[in-house]
Amino acid sequence: MVLKKGDIVEVSVTDLAYGGKGVGKLNGLVVLVRGGLPGDTLKVKIEKKKKNFAEGSVVEVLKASEKRISPVCSHFGLCGGCTWQNLDYEAQLIYKEKTVRESLRHLGGFSDFETEKIIRSDEIYFYRNKMEFSFGKDLEGKLILGLHPYEDFKRVFNLQKCHLQSEFSSQIVWWVRDFCAKEELIPYDPKEHTGFLRYLAIREGKSKTEMMVNLVTYSGQFPQAKKFASGLMEDFPQIKTVVRNINTKFADIAFGEEEEVLTGKGTIQEKLGRFHFEISANSFFQTNTRQAEKLFNIVTDYAELEGSEEVLDLYSGTGAISFFLAQKARRVTGIESVKDSVENAFRNAELNSVMNCRFLLGEAKEVLLSLVQESFSPQVIVVDPPRGGMHKKVISLMLEIKPERIIYVSCNPTTLARDLQVLAEKDYILEKVQPVDMFPQTYHIEAVAKLRRK
Repeated sequence: MVLKKGDIVEVSVTDLAYGGKGVGKLNGLVVLVRGGLPGDTLKVKIEKKKKNFAEGSVVEVLKASEKRISPVCSHFGLCGGCTWQNLDYEAQLIYKEKTVRESLRHLGGFSDFETEKIIRSDEIYFYRNKMEFSFGKDLEGKLILGLHPYEDFKRVFNLQKCHLQSEFSSQIVWWVRDFCAKEELIPYDPKEHTGFLRYLAIREGKSKTEMMVNLVTYSGQFPQAKKFASGLMEDFPQIKTVVRNINTKFADIAFGEEEEVLTGKGTIQEKLGRFHFEISANSFFQTNTRQAEKLFNIVTDYAELEGSEEVLDLYSGTGAISFFLAQKARRVTGIESVKDSVENAFRNAELNSVMNCRFLLGEAKEVLLSLVQESFSPQVIVVDPPRGGMHKKVISLMLEIKPERIIYVSCNPTTLARDLQVLAEKDYILEKVQPVDMFPQTYHIEAVAKLRRK
């Protein structure tokens, strides 16, 4: 049988690939099945056919996996978010731990290292402290506010309820959607670059239940701003500040180059361990607050600090990891490219009376080069880069510094394996890695890796 697009075939799923799709084989050809789970026997419609593999979606479940459960969300199957809601949580943990271990083995070429048992999340729903929702139009031209369908960032569906952030978040979405529709505010059109409304971002301080509403718009006047902010604050006492970010760029990101504080201070507070953090709309902060505290404690343990060390914290965000490290280090230097995050970090250091941290603004490769030229030589380097991993120049500069230990925090096992392979090629040994489940109901997984200089 020559498989082609549109064929409906029977596939038995035996594994899960990174990215969340089920893995099966048909006449020796790998078939990746969206929605397929190990133990399933499925009727699958082939949607893509490549030389070495095919991709398809579930038409009918002929035999359900014992790991398959009923998803709680009404948007499951449409939404591109919680693609593992139909997979038992214990099974999610098994496959996430396996993903980290096999990525390091097969992509990084590592064999002699310890994979510690994955740290589970105490909360598997309503755990996120930040969510971003998109504005759009339906076929009749009516305003929509919600999320994107699976692998389709051009369309938006109206949100009824999301199970990732607190239930107040969904209620705020409904309120904002109704307000914008009544005020006849126009969603932004990314093709024509016209309209006004782009995103709604909601941040929540889990320790104090403080919420921030951030309306991201295109340029233009917002005469309803006062009415918008006061109405939200009146109906939702949990909201402590409302801001507007203005994004005039073509890029579809919920990030503005100009910010207006409509009411409140423009920040909310969060607590991790003994530290209090002030967070603004555009600053980076781990999205699962309670798991983040576990993650930072692991980083601190792996660093093996005794009090005399100089520590470098790359991609330091609002300073969270830096403060945890500062409890046991002589000094911590943080490098961060987002101005708002650096400003937050300085305020957070003052708020927590942390005197042995400094934060430098700029791209990691540029700031790190200047530090190398100044003969800066930290004993420990901690990195927590974006999903795409580290720039080659950053890695080469780290190797030039030759710290005793490197602690790598990653949300992407594939780029983690790639970067560690370069670091360990000559000078470093990968000792162990600790997977941490920061994102239940999704295939995403965080991991902390510890390298020691040979």
